[in-house]
Amino acid sequence: MATLSSSISSQGFHFTVSTTISIPDTLNISHSRLHVVYDLDPHVYADLYELAQRPGYSSMLWGTSDLEKPVSAVPTNNSVLLLTADTSRLVVPANITLDIPLHARYGRPVASRATNAFYRIILERPLGFLTSDLDHSVSVPEPLGSYMPLAGWPSNITTVIPDTTSTENLEVTVPVGVLNDLAWVDVGTAMVMLTMFFYLAHASLRTARRMSRKISTKTE
Repeated sequence: MATLSSSISSQGFHFTVSTTISIPDTLNISHSRLHVVYDLDPHVYADLYELAQRPGYSSMLWGTSDLEKPVSAVPTNNSVLLLTADTSRLVVPANITLDIPLHARYGRPVASRATNAFYRIILERPLGFLTSDLDHSVSVPEPLGSYMPLAGWPSNITTVIPDTTSTENLEVTVPVGVLNDLAWVDVGTAMVMLTMFFYLAHASLRTARRMSRKISTKTE
């Protein structure tokens, strides 16, 4: 029987979920497809253009795909990311590792620094499963039943792959804004913009004077 394990490595708002599927030599997957589904909290998004550059799998996404919106501007329901591993050259036994780059949205700001200015995101653990290329009817395993109405969701699910690390949390902590700092942010932004304006004006004036001198020298 195949098994699945997942881990997370994070750096600020960007992190990677690594899912490894171990396939024994007793499992024949010559007529099967290997999938892993990720149920993404609204605080998390996947960039399909980034995923398309990753080798080893294809991807489909249901739900919010806007990359710029903060969590307060997106629906509260989860997004669903489905990966289909490339097993065309797979020789069992084998381990397949899918590295999924994910990103956290800007969270809702807190009132003051008296409260914890961080937000803890706990991701649902990925589910792995096999589908058959052969046309036969089987009952849908319970963990995957809620995904069946999604347009384009694969049919002929034969096996749910057990997670050997199901007791471990996949979590990431990200900073959030503080409302009391908003006035200082506005003042700081205005000062930076004014400084850049005067710098560009000064640089433009010096360039104009330099070009004027060159033209005068050539004329003489």
